[in-house]
Amino acid sequence: MKKPKNNLSYFFYPNTIAVIGATANPKKFGNAVTMNLLQQENLESKIFLITHGSKTIFGKKTYKSILDIKETIDIAIILVPAKYVNSVIDECVEKQVKGIIIVTAGFGEINQEGKKLEKEIAAKCRDAGIRIMGPNCVGIQNVDLSLNASFIQMPPKGKISMISQSGSFGCASFYQMERQNIGISKFVNLGNKIDITFDDILTYLKIDEDTEIISLYMEEIRNGRKFLESLIDVNQIKPVVMLKGGKTEKGREAARSHTGSIATNYTLLKTVSQQSGSILCENISQFITALKSLSFLPLPEGDNIGVLTNSGGSSVLFSDNAESLGLKFVNFSEELKAKFSSHLIQLVKLVNPLDMIAGAGEEQYYHITKAMLQDNNIDVVVGCCVIPPFLEMKSVEHYRGMIRAWDETNRKKPLIPLMFFAEKFENLTKFAIKNDSPIFFTPYEAAYAIKVLQNRSHALNKRKSKK
Repeated sequence: MKKPKNNLSYFFYPNTIAVIGATANPKKFGNAVTMNLLQQENLESKIFLITHGSKTIFGKKTYKSILDIKETIDIAIILVPAKYVNSVIDECVEKQVKGIIIVTAGFGEINQEGKKLEKEIAAKCRDAGIRIMGPNCVGIQNVDLSLNASFIQMPPKGKISMISQSGSFGCASFYQMERQNIGISKFVNLGNKIDITFDDILTYLKIDEDTEIISLYMEEIRNGRKFLESLIDVNQIKPVVMLKGGKTEKGREAARSHTGSIATNYTLLKTVSQQSGSILCENISQFITALKSLSFLPLPEGDNIGVLTNSGGSSVLFSDNAESLGLKFVNFSEELKAKFSSHLIQLVKLVNPLDMIAGAGEEQYYHITKAMLQDNNIDVVVGCCVIPPFLEMKSVEHYRGMIRAWDETNRKKPLIPLMFFAEKFENLTKFAIKNDSPIFFTPYEAAYAIKVLQNRSHALNKRKSKK
């Protein structure tokens, strides 16, 4: 694994880590960070525990001060109460650490005195050339390195990197991402952002080889022009998916008490998204769907959609959502209809969406999906399915037929398997995980996935035409 050459790389690839405020007490956040670091057997970073408590923690020697450590320190993680942070910062400056993560809360999100202290800490570290993440953050993670320098769980490994202003948002997202079989490479919780901002991490992730997709959860952006420039630059290389908190007055009020931030105007952010070509999601469901779509599916070459189904209702609902998002259905050619006919009963009307009726099983899904994927007039194939509780059909067979067709056509086109409300079918989920394939569970999710892929494709084509 190559370590990117960037002035923030020591945060993600540290040789040495000092945990200031380490503790064996499971009722304290310092314990969670300590355990998350010590329990990762594959982590090669050297960990130093600093505490005024016991001489050892879980059998590991402790130090009373970072100044007692002989080795140079790449990053210091500060977990002590807010009233002690300033003096700890002084020791970190004297030690000449490269970077600091302040997990401790109780600063600008609380009151003006806290904001004043933030400015004092930021000035000290800026003069010393030390970069800071936080305060009031859960920490950072590099899943590829087995580095969990945070007090939340390690997410499943993947190719998405997430920058979040809220640590709990990341924690909750990891639960759903695991259910959707998508994972994380890097995670950063910025907290109150007294130094390192979205722009800094975006610039870093642009060159990170393990990051293919970048996701952002934000409540406030302080330098809109710089952020826009970073988005435009990064989005040319990697897709950026954004979700904004604090769109309403009540949400903005919550943001002020959460991270002490003044939530950015949502209309302005929409403009930034349009100018940069990034994807701005309206809600958390869209956010996860966008990440899933970009993780599993290739970009379409055009906008024409072909739909097959065993359920008229699911295709009707999909069509409603597709039209509301401006998606385009193709008219089947006579040649394609002839290919369909040999696999379907005569009652089936050869129109798009193609309703194969309830008796369609694995073979019909395989042959029709493959025919659509091979057709030059179709850019995206949507396979709608309600798993039948009759004719001794298996819960996985329709999906299996579609994936077999997708594999045999080398997965060159996006395939959207819409398995309507099929979350509880374990065999289906296991098959999807084994075959590294997505499942979409609602008509809107399937339609939105296509919109995301098309928007990304259009954004890249627009840039190519400008060159």
